[in-house]
Amino acid sequence: MDLTAAERVLVHLHGFWNVAEPGREVTQAGIAEGARLLRSHVPRTLQGLQEEGLTESRESRLRGQRRKIRIYLLTESGVRRARQLLADIDRTTVDVDGRSSSLGEARKALGLTPLAALAATDSEGRLRPAVMELERPTLLQREPDLAFLRRWLAGAAPIAVVYGSRGMGKTALGWAFAEKVPKSLWVDLPEGNGLSGLAASAAHATGVRPPSSIDPESVASALAFPFTRGTKLLVIDGYGDVEEAVVDAMEAFLRKVKTVGGKALVLAQETTPAYCRFYSKKEMDSGVVVERHLHGLDLEGCRAMLGRPAIDAEALRRIYLFTKGCPRYLLAIREGDEALLRAHSRFTSAEIRLLLYSGGSAG
Repeated sequence: MDLTAAERVLVHLHGFWNVAEPGREVTQAGIAEGARLLRSHVPRTLQGLQEEGLTESRESRLRGQRRKIRIYLLTESGVRRARQLLADIDRTTVDVDGRSSSLGEARKALGLTPLAALAATDSEGRLRPAVMELERPTLLQREPDLAFLRRWLAGAAPIAVVYGSRGMGKTALGWAFAEKVPKSLWVDLPEGNGLSGLAASAAHATGVRPPSSIDPESVASALAFPFTRGTKLLVIDGYGDVEEAVVDAMEAFLRKVKTVGGKALVLAQETTPAYCRFYSKKEMDSGVVVERHLHGLDLEGCRAMLGRPAIDAEALRRIYLFTKGCPRYLLAIREGDEALLRAHSRFTSAEIRLLLYSGGSAG
């Protein structure tokens, strides 16, 4: 089922039509991400929806923000139209591992949003949530990192850990790599949710429901189980400063992977404390675990990410020094997304204004 840009926006906004407090999801930047549209296409799409009376806009303060920003909400007519679209989406027939199902039934069982489920359905009607075709930042200067992962996949080490600071592109790299690997699964480790969060995410990805009494060994077994059914790659995203029980589960998982085979890619924060590492130097020296550390883009990479080939050299250098080539910050500067910079960086208000001005996003 193909949706127009306007229909994607309606479906996305329906998830937030009755929230008590507006969040970034109903700003132009949040809509672009949630509806999987280019940011430059969003204003025109929203204007058309407003002219049809399906959305309305107003100035509002987001949670935790002092300055007002324009947000977009569904009207009563917009809610009705969005619900019609959702009903059509959920009635779509898909194949899930050889079983015919409605998309609504399948996505609810897998914990997917309607747009994520549609994005994960291929042209032959097969729902493949392990490799979701979500729009993601352009991968620049990551070919050496992809080449490292390809060598690892062909080699003997069962575990690869990619470290990077927030916004450096770990998830984008993981997506780009995993989508080329048949029979891959993706597990998100929700920040702050601990062992129960890992167990729930593992259950969504693998179909193995955790026992009523969750323990590290059972979670490790759920993570390792798909390898016995032909899964070639398991990606675990969001590892970092986790609780001890999660470390124990990952240590148990490492032991199991060495036995059952398979490959596991762990995407971890650069700041992951030593006491949260689930492997030791011994595993690295023996070739059981390999590591890769992501670095920021260089000056030319920054220029390309900003989309301004003729940017002033001093402005480019200023941005490079502030952002250290972090793709997330560069994308925010390119799009003039002040809210994202405030939410995901430690830049001061003056520094954010300077960055947006230097990038050409502020007049």
